[in-house]
Amino acid sequence: MPRTSFADIATDWERLLVTVANNKDDLQILEPYRAQLEVELAGARAASIQQAAAQSEAQQATRDLEGFLTRGKDLADRMRTGIVSKYGRRSEKLAEFRIKPFRSRKKASNVKAPKASTEKGSNEVLSKQDGEKPAPQDSTTTGPSQ
Repeated sequence: MPRTSFADIATDWERLLVTVANNKDDLQILEPYRAQLEVELAGARAASIQQAAAQSEAQQATRDLEGFLTRGKDLADRMRTGIVSKYGRRSEKLAEFRIKPFRSRKKASNVKAPKASTEKGSNEVLSKQDGEKPAPQDSTTTGPSQ
């Protein structure tokens, strides 16, 4: 069922009230309903005006809230910057203010495990790492056939 706008309903009721008033001699039995419909139409108009005012107030309140939040965020950022400036970026005191202190990475150890390789000539690479002379290669594994 399609929704009908308030303006369409009010226009319909106004036309009905005017036509019933023009024919009040024939429709005297409907006079109490006509009077009550006039009251309801006036009440609906007043409620519509109040609704529009409330909607306008809500929109203004939303704009005010957005302004407060924007300005507050800027001030909070400035305060955090001042706190970091006072205590330093690495201070654990920052955690008290829910600011993550800068912590350097743990240093990796200098000892590396040799890689296991399945490529041809991997014996040569491994033996060079150990400081030994490269092992002679088989003529069957590398180079052209003689």
